[in-house]
Amino acid sequence: MLSQSVNAQKLTLSKKLGSNWSSDMVSMKNKPNGIIYRLREDIQCEDLPRVPEVEGLDVMIAEPIDQGWLALYRLPLTADDYNFVVVFYNRDKQPTQAINLCDISNNRYCEVQDVRWDGENQYLMFNMACPSYASGVNGKGSKLHCYDVAKKKMVWETNWLTSNDIFIFDDQFVYCSYGFTDEKDYLFMLDKFTGKVYSKIPMAKKVDYLELNVQNDKKQLYAVDYNKHLFIYNVEGAKSAAPKLFTVVYATSSDGFLNLREKPSTSSRILGRLNSKSHDLGNGVLLEQGDQWSKVSINGTVGYVYTKYMGKQTWFDGKGKTILVARDNINVYAEDFSDSGRMPVFSTLKAGTIIADRYSDEGEYYRLVTGHDCLFVKKTDVQVNNAL
Repeated sequence: MLSQSVNAQKLTLSKKLGSNWSSDMVSMKNKPNGIIYRLREDIQCEDLPRVPEVEGLDVMIAEPIDQGWLALYRLPLTADDYNFVVVFYNRDKQPTQAINLCDISNNRYCEVQDVRWDGENQYLMFNMACPSYASGVNGKGSKLHCYDVAKKKMVWETNWLTSNDIFIFDDQFVYCSYGFTDEKDYLFMLDKFTGKVYSKIPMAKKVDYLELNVQNDKKQLYAVDYNKHLFIYNVEGAKSAAPKLFTVVYATSSDGFLNLREKPSTSSRILGRLNSKSHDLGNGVLLEQGDQWSKVSINGTVGYVYTKYMGKQTWFDGKGKTILVARDNINVYAEDFSDSGRMPVFSTLKAGTIIADRYSDEGEYYRLVTGHDCLFVKKTDVQVNNAL
């Protein structure tokens, strides 16, 4: 469990409205089944095929995500015990992976009340909430979990009594709450990459709905409580604990490659190939992602590949106490598989980029420790800094 201390508040109350606020101030998009329900339900697809892991379970969520579909299944609400399974589907609605949330959280006595997918970082976030009073589980409930699906490990988990009912997130933060009857109620703002608490605000009543509103570069959090009162908080900026270096892309097509084309069209000239993963590393770098075509760079050649068959993974997030930072515009080198005696340039980075927080000394180079263990930077190109 993370040791979390509250810094200066990053949420500041801008406005409090009674129960007579206009209904068009919030869209309800984050909780389509209504604010009175503690368990989010959002079934946007009725024909996702079942896998053996979800036989006998009810579907509660079936929503589109970047790679296809995500579905949450659970034992019926009338059941005496719990079982929660998330299944990922590709764009053709074929199942690709099933994850039992009870197994990865080691919790079979709490209820999943919300689950969210962060495709940019391959994070699956979910809460294991108290099904009734916290005293019924000795206070050991309502924890929020962040699971890295690509690496198959838990990234972080909060303290108990942090998240029940709805939670949402943006590019840096997770917004959640805890509250129920006579227990103390709070609104939280967490760092998405570490689970660190930036704000913990007492609430008079439990929060039933959350929504972000961004206008003219001003970000506000709208929170509706159990009494249907609306609270509007200004969200103060904070530097992310995990700046991104680059996103690796690779082909997921059955033939093992995608054509790199000069323009986003199947009739455009072929410039090269985007290959499938080799040693857990793709051979392209994502520049811009589109719904149908994505702009990528392969060995310095820029072109377009078909998004449907392109996989991606973001690498080298700075999360630790010390980090490597690029001094100038530098090269990242890949392992040489051709025995030519040289390391080819994999990507180039701008000065000031945080590269990694795990690395080892390899003489002239630092070896970057990631899912792929053979990417390098020259020591003279980087400096070791304390994390922000």
